[in-house]
Amino acid sequence: MEQPDPLFRLGVDVGGTFTDLLLLDESTGKTWRHKIPSTPADPSIAVQQGIDEILAEVPGQSKIRPSVINHGTTIATNAILEQKGARVALVVTEGFKDILQTRRSQVPGGLASWITWKKPEPLAPLELTVEAPGRIATDGIEVTPFDESVFVERLRKIAKASPDAVTISLINSFANPSHEQQALRVVSRVLPNTPVSISSKVLPELMEYERTITTVANAYITPSVNNYLCNLQDALESRTDGLRVLRSDGGLSSVSLASRFPVTMALSGPAGGVTGVASLIAGQTSFKNLITLDMGGTSTDVALIENGVPRVRRETKIGDLVIKTPAIDVRTVGAGGGSLAQVPEVTKALRVGPESAGAVPGPACYAKGGEIATVTDANAVLGYLPEYLLGGAFNLDVNLARKAVQKVADDLGIGLYEAAEGILGVSNETMYGALRLVSVEQGFDPRDFSLVAYGGAGPLHANALGKLIGAYPVIVPPSPGVLCAHGDATTRLRHEHSRTFIRRLGDVSTDDILQACGALEHEAKSVMINEQGVSVEKQLLYYQVDLRYIGQAMTIPIELDIEALRAEGPTTLRGLFEAEHEKSFHFKLSSEMELINLRVFAEEIEPDIETKQLDRAEEDGPPSSSILARSTLVFNGQEYHDCPFWSRSEFKAGNVISGPCVIAEMDSTTVIQPGFRAEIDVIGNILISEDMAAREEEEKSQPTNGCDAITTDIFESALRNARSEMDTLLTTATMSTAIREQQDEFNVIAEPSGKMIVGQFGSFLGEFLSMWKGTIEPDDIFITNDPYSVGGAVSHLNDWLIMMPVFVGEKLIAWTANFGHMTDSGGSVPGSLPTAAHSIFEEGHPGEFGIMIWLKFSIGIVVFRNGIDATHWLSLLLADSVSDPLKFASKFAHVQLTYVFICPAKSRMIELHKRFGDKLYFEAIEELLERNRKTISSLFESAIPESPVSFEDWIDDDGRGVGPWKIVCTMSKQAGRVKFDFTGTDPQSPSSINFLLSHSMFKMFVGIYLIAVYDPSSVVNDGFHDLVDVIIPEGTILNPVRPAALSCRTHLLGRLMDVLSGLLGQKAPEFMTAAGFSDSPHFMYSGFKSNGDWFQLYQIGFGGIPARPFGDGMDGHCLWPAMKSVPNEFLELYYPLRIEQYNTVADSGGPGLFRGGNAQRIFYRFLEQGEISLHDDRWLSKPWGVLGGEPGARSSKTLVHYAEDASNPRRETLCSKQDRVNVSIGDVLEWVTWGGGGYGDPFKREADLVALEVKRGLVSVEGAKRYGVILTREFDVDIDETDKLRSRLREAKNLDPTTEIFNRGGTWEELKSKALEETGLPPPRDVWTVPLRGPMTGLPHIKAWMAEHGQAG
Repeated sequence: MEQPDPLFRLGVDVGGTFTDLLLLDESTGKTWRHKIPSTPADPSIAVQQGIDEILAEVPGQSKIRPSVINHGTTIATNAILEQKGARVALVVTEGFKDILQTRRSQVPGGLASWITWKKPEPLAPLELTVEAPGRIATDGIEVTPFDESVFVERLRKIAKASPDAVTISLINSFANPSHEQQALRVVSRVLPNTPVSISSKVLPELMEYERTITTVANAYITPSVNNYLCNLQDALESRTDGLRVLRSDGGLSSVSLASRFPVTMALSGPAGGVTGVASLIAGQTSFKNLITLDMGGTSTDVALIENGVPRVRRETKIGDLVIKTPAIDVRTVGAGGGSLAQVPEVTKALRVGPESAGAVPGPACYAKGGEIATVTDANAVLGYLPEYLLGGAFNLDVNLARKAVQKVADDLGIGLYEAAEGILGVSNETMYGALRLVSVEQGFDPRDFSLVAYGGAGPLHANALGKLIGAYPVIVPPSPGVLCAHGDATTRLRHEHSRTFIRRLGDVSTDDILQACGALEHEAKSVMINEQGVSVEKQLLYYQVDLRYIGQAMTIPIELDIEALRAEGPTTLRGLFEAEHEKSFHFKLSSEMELINLRVFAEEIEPDIETKQLDRAEEDGPPSSSILARSTLVFNGQEYHDCPFWSRSEFKAGNVISGPCVIAEMDSTTVIQPGFRAEIDVIGNILISEDMAAREEEEKSQPTNGCDAITTDIFESALRNARSEMDTLLTTATMSTAIREQQDEFNVIAEPSGKMIVGQFGSFLGEFLSMWKGTIEPDDIFITNDPYSVGGAVSHLNDWLIMMPVFVGEKLIAWTANFGHMTDSGGSVPGSLPTAAHSIFEEGHPGEFGIMIWLKFSIGIVVFRNGIDATHWLSLLLADSVSDPLKFASKFAHVQLTYVFICPAKSRMIELHKRFGDKLYFEAIEELLERNRKTISSLFESAIPESPVSFEDWIDDDGRGVGPWKIVCTMSKQAGRVKFDFTGTDPQSPSSINFLLSHSMFKMFVGIYLIAVYDPSSVVNDGFHDLVDVIIPEGTILNPVRPAALSCRTHLLGRLMDVLSGLLGQKAPEFMTAAGFSDSPHFMYSGFKSNGDWFQLYQIGFGGIPARPFGDGMDGHCLWPAMKSVPNEFLELYYPLRIEQYNTVADSGGPGLFRGGNAQRIFYRFLEQGEISLHDDRWLSKPWGVLGGEPGARSSKTLVHYAEDASNPRRETLCSKQDRVNVSIGDVLEWVTWGGGGYGDPFKREADLVALEVKRGLVSVEGAKRYGVILTREFDVDIDETDKLRSRLREAKNLDPTTEIFNRGGTWEELKSKALEETGLPPPRDVWTVPLRGPMTGLPHIKAWMAEHGQAG
């Protein structure tokens, strides 16, 4: 009887360097693998060539036609990273044109990262952005109809530019897509044959920026992906029955579907490896819980598989872009074989990655011109790599590797092997941090998992990382270098449909959910049948719902059992959500829950594929004939001679190999360390585990050296990872809007005496410990919000400081702490931030040490130490308004969450103490502190001038019509120490603009500013603080006497940023920035809804970042670290208001060689009666420009009283600091922040760039003249007229930037004389015209000030 032809599946994974192929015989499980260099110019060339070559390897098969070719590719990712996508036109709602320009206003990185960060260009440029008239409300109701005629006129202007693709993303389209559909019909007429992506199809979910950037990314990559896939499909039409494309979530998609929604394959490449692990390891062995490690040339991808299923998240990060599309939860770090190892001159600390040597020139040992040491070079130096790679096709030059690593050794003052092991140690620590992100951060204990290593470099580091994370056995699958292709070959077709479905769990009915799921199910089935070719009987369906506690931003996806829902109703979801929440965050709440999204998945039934098994070995050890060579390997400074290099292809099931040794194969190399053993299982996996007897012997033989530079570098990297975990967990689950959305929280890990060893706002602990007179015991938790009790470590009552000591036994080894902004702590106004309070007692509930809370958490019970019940006192701290019981619950949740969040940091420090041992642990901490001290000392020497430098700045007013309030600081240096003396600063205000400046915080500002320029990756700590003296006279606005009010302190806090820049930059241009958005203007809106529910909004506004020596300031951004704006759709959903404009203000950034960032404009329309409060400044003074740059524009706040007269409303100019402003339904607040000052001569700015910014709406035609630029009617540069104008303006200006460093836009007398005319507000009264009263008046220097200004003592 004739045998049927075997069925073959082919997986093809295209990477940047190599294209990997794996051919699978479904009937026998036999595989063939192949690697071929990629062809980046046209990836399909390598794909077709690789297919020819791998099919030729199959014996006895003259013509093989794979039933499917499943293809994973990085073409979508590369188009975004390399900015080689389409020219995309963007259609947005009128008033929201800058949605991609402001990017939720976030500057990534630490405190001073804005100085050097270069904001990427938007994927859809502003000059191709068109505003569509019409408005949908968040409940789907049409507020203003779509005006087709106006839109057509606007669109035609864009059509002249012939964009390659169009995106339509309108506000609240998730709730009602009708306006998007109308816009689509118009675009299709005006721009026929142009691909269009609409957000209600690509991502029909809440949050306008995320939906827009995801849809723009889809449009951006559509033409290139479409062309590539269609051409490849045509080329392979005769070679296969079906070409399918790997999605980011590990499923497959048809070519037609992938071409329409290419954003779903943005992380196609990394997904293949994880699906390969799920198929090969979880599907074929007893190991179901796995952590994957895919290490390539430039980066490492890690993921987690639970019970055989990869975890999926709803967003994808590519470079600086976060795209909301389902993807396997892969976390990527810049640690790969090509990661560069360097030693910055300033810090003398070893840095490994994220910069990479790339394929060209590559590592030094590749002999392609690379001279900087890489991780691969370090592996070669230590003997871990064979002489030949890729089956002999690639020769390594170990001498070149030695030369490169020796440079690192010389810079560090250590030996060659020590430097090589240090490079691997730092790189491994980076990967270890990523492994913890997908395990510990998600609520999983990595010891319950096995680590699976693959990729070209993963098996080299697998054993070392297994030791760090404790995930045994460490598994290296067969053909680890082509595992992604294996995953491509074995996965299945998938499709999903989702919709936003916002309902309170207590209000929704079973029928509501079933009806919505039924509609989604119908759509998913139809797509699977019509576009994927999968009949209904071959489909699996499953359901998912996103839930959260009301008040949270993050959601948790819960698998929805339809039958359980029918039987038990929606309450079945509560238990499932609580269990998942408790697993992730170790607590649950009694708070109400809400559904956010519903989702239906349709999948192809998994094919039954055999896995070929190895022959069973007759004895444990492999035959000696499988030893390729013997060589010397180096581990922990010791040389191990005559170590075998085994050929993996000779292994059989049951073989056991002991370390130290190396296992070589065509596409990867596995290192087995001393004290470990490797066993080969039946399908060829290498299972690495501890050989306990050998390990004990090995550890005895290890020398016990003191702390060295490498140990310190590894310790520093571990601290960096620990801090990242703290940030991520708290901002993910908190119920504080300020922390959750705007990330107004800061954490610290400190050594026992309170010195910060990682963080960014300085240690809170030193001031606390200097005042705390009680004992400190294991499991204590200290909570306070009183600035005066901790020397300003927290600066107002809304900031909660939570501190936990870390003990090992009875020994205190560290502290972990956090402070974050809570929306309300009681007081005289909603939000607890009165602008004109007389004392701190009007601001809320300050916790003095008499009622400072110190807690022991034990099985969920909160008690005072010694058994005294703390519930009453905790209630006092948490309570603020009986009208909002949800707020009490959210605050209690914050206390619980912060406890939970600092516990991993606590366990991390205990783990580090155990890992390094007590002696090395404390030596590493001392070395980190001393290293930081030396670094800052050297920067003081080079950047701080010998002669004193002084600078003044002001707060415009105090909320009571008095001002300006002066800050004076003189910086001087003597004998290597730097002094900042604030003598001359005005006395404390009787109002609430005072700022109790923590000395530690200010010192940290100084250190971070210096480090940000020279070594931004450095972990700044408190080690240098003894080199800085801070003198702040008591009784001044920066050192007020209790009980001075502090609730409006944000303006002085921000102004210190400008003062620092003004001081440091006068003699060191690399630190000179203009003034600008150094504040956080606050907006509060509160009242009762018509249904009786209380609402209270607290929002931070953003503005123009100052121009910098590194380039323009960012428009509408925040210079405070990691803060970002609240999504407007979120605000409209939960608060009774509508955002009618959210964009930047043209010309508000100061002109200069580098332009200051433009201000932010927001129009709030109020939908309920209530009260608003405002915190702002720079309404009279202007953010100064520097070195010839012009100042930025002022801020303004205008209330338009539409409720009084809708056709001719009264316009009321509001003060910058004002409480309890009554607003009526329909009124509009026009909120405008200030712009950043300019840097350098504006007449030296490129005229073409000015013209482009006019086209983008960032500069007006008239504003261009401030740069000396004249434009034609087409907005091009009129070269002759521009030259003439610039010549005239230069002559008239006659500015000498060497003597006129700062341009404030006029003296205070000049500004005040024009205040009413230019701002609509009268000038403030001088500070000395208001009699001083309070406890500070008895201080000698305050008495002298009073006498000088004619006030009686």
